[in-house]
Amino acid sequence: MKSEEMLEKISRLYNFQLVNPFPYEDTNRIKIDFESEFELLEEENLNADFNDYCTLIVGTTSYILKGNVANIPKKQIEFLNEDFFQRFPQYSFIKAKLENYPDFQNEYIIHEELRKIIFDYLQSN
Repeated sequence: MKSEEMLEKISRLYNFQLVNPFPYEDTNRIKIDFESEFELLEEENLNADFNDYCTLIVGTTSYILKGNVANIPKKQIEFLNEDFFQRFPQYSFIKAKLENYPDFQNEYIIHEELRKIIFDYLQSN
């Protein structure tokens, strides 16, 4: 995909797909359904970690759409190389059951698609 096509897709996803509220109901259900797994985690904050993952992607997108690619911190770009479950492997037990949490799954899929395009876009420029 060419840079112009990637930029158009980034803009479209940013403006039309990232309009959903945070999936609190699903994250609450996840915590209940996987109570025993969460009890084993020393430090857990699914809401904060998923929000951090989403915010990183949205924040990077705003840099790109404002033409400030050169100002994106290097560490921020490095984080884009990992999906949510790579960055936060302590939640890997959720991945196989994502379809049971449609709002969470939808947000994950949209942000993942955007993350991959952003990463490719940054690598091509």
